[in-house]
Amino acid sequence: MQRDTPVVPGEFLYLKHLAISFVAWSSGFCPDYDYLSLVSFLDACPALDTFELSVSQDSMDHALFSGGPLRQMTGHHHNNLKDVIISGFCSAKSMVELTSHILENATSLERLVLDPGASDVRGCNDESTSCRPISRRMVTEARRAFSMVQNYILGKVPSTVELTVVEPCTRCHGALA
Repeated sequence: MQRDTPVVPGEFLYLKHLAISFVAWSSGFCPDYDYLSLVSFLDACPALDTFELSVSQDSMDHALFSGGPLRQMTGHHHNNLKDVIISGFCSAKSMVELTSHILENATSLERLVLDPGASDVRGCNDESTSCRPISRRMVTEARRAFSMVQNYILGKVPSTVELTVVEPCTRCHGALA
């Protein structure tokens, strides 16, 4: 089952900051949700300089992505996009495709932050003794997403782009393999 992403009606010529949040607490998103379709929002905002995508859910059921060709959307350029933050970066193929698209078509990109675990597995702070408890399944997904960054994203990051990848807390959720 595939869910349609709404098409943006018209353009937002002066919009500079766009934040999109997906929250699902019980059943999660459709495993084949097409994150690449969010490019239509970037296209509708030609002055956009900051894009934030936040994906938060208790469980993720994405099919394992074991390589193969990534889809590309040609003819889309995001000339003013400087800052991109993806919280809840996951191992879905379409999430990798969206991130690759941004790297290849945002000519002014200065900073890309990928947070595979969102705040759920981020690290402990000085005031707490441990991270918020999460399922083993979500820790596994965060590790898979981190692996996707290493395998499919790192090689595409231009030297002019500051890349930050937030790793799951090794103190609470074990070392990354």
